[in-house]
Amino acid sequence: MIAKDMIFINPTILRSLNKSKLRKKILFFLYKIHPQGVYLSELSRWVNSDPSNVLGCLKGMGTRYNGSYSLIEMGLVECIDEAGMKIYVITRYGKNIVEYLKDYDSIDRW
Repeated sequence: MIAKDMIFINPTILRSLNKSKLRKKILFFLYKIHPQGVYLSELSRWVNSDPSNVLGCLKGMGTRYNGSYSLIEMGLVECIDEAGMKIYVITRYGKNIVEYLKDYDSIDRW
């Protein structure tokens, strides 16, 4: 039997999310409000973190937030420019990752 909606889960993405509670929190929040997007300042308030830290998780910033492990670079979030304002929205792949993590976390382990 073949799983209906099998997707590839990149282990690097899982490692990145498990190493950063803030990345995971941002992704889960964007999942919760999907299909709506959110501005950086509003997102910062909802996840209870400084806007510079949230931006680092989204886009990468210097050595503290590696750009190749940012939510946008990993394809989990996209930035939409709407009338000069940047809105952050979870991607379809990002939704699949959150659903995988929710299923994984619900597995009864030993």
